[in-house]
Amino acid sequence: MLTDIEPLIKLSEEDKISFDKLIKQKRKIYIHPPKDTVRMVVSQDKKYFEELLQNGDISQCIEILREKSYKEFLKEEATFSGIILSQIASRFTLPKTLLYKISETLQNSLTLSRQDFFQKTSHFFGKYAGVISPYIYHLSLSNTQSRRSRAGKTFEEIIYFLYEYFQYDYDAQSTIGKKAFSQINLGKVVDSILPSKKAFLAHRTKTIVGSMKTTLRERWQEVVEEISRSNLPNIYLLTIDDNISENKITQMSQHNIILVALKKIKEQQKFSSKQSVIDFETYFLKEIPLIMEYWKSQNV
Repeated sequence: MLTDIEPLIKLSEEDKISFDKLIKQKRKIYIHPPKDTVRMVVSQDKKYFEELLQNGDISQCIEILREKSYKEFLKEEATFSGIILSQIASRFTLPKTLLYKISETLQNSLTLSRQDFFQKTSHFFGKYAGVISPYIYHLSLSNTQSRRSRAGKTFEEIIYFLYEYFQYDYDAQSTIGKKAFSQINLGKVVDSILPSKKAFLAHRTKTIVGSMKTTLRERWQEVVEEISRSNLPNIYLLTIDDNISENKITQMSQHNIILVALKKIKEQQKFSSKQSVIDFETYFLKEIPLIMEYWKSQNV
């Protein structure tokens, strides 16, 4: 009888380890890395994004790319979650036992009217979901953590896509490794150097050291610590945060942080005259070209 099966309170350590392994394995298969998602979104509407960039609408390009990339991710996450939930019964004893009993009961209920069969199915669906709720909860936690990490990585990949579109040389910590950055006394807060690590070693004041954060909150203080620790002249802090206080901007400017924000943020009256705040259009079309021109003149 179905009433003999008690709802599961929490996963055993053994099941938790096994379930985590399943989630990790299937996530790699069914959810593309942020870089692939960004490139796929661009390829789906290449002409549109090229028009935006050719018109200099970089902030708009970033916002739309991020929105579309997130939608693609949610589609993949829904497929992934469905696959995980469908495999619980074949891999874990209690869900398997319950689903077998439900299947047997439904098979014996085929003579019921459509309405009665629907009600019985709904009841069993709720019963099954209740029993496996610890699995659902654990999967939800995993998805939440993945989304938080994904947001930052997707923003990074959008910026790297733009560097490549404009043919700007750069070294990213995600590609050349943390060790390569630590060798030049740069920590994990630094995401990229333009044009390169080699250029930084030769003349650090003629490079762009960048850090990327989707939202600032108090995390910008990590950048302050990095400037002090690494003896950097400044850091370009790239963000898509649309809730930035004037006080925070003042504090950042005092620590030689150049904030790169969306155009709509820079155009706000409280930021329009702030030299320490620039928009993505200025960053990509004025600031970086000046640095690249310098290194070009050096034949490097």
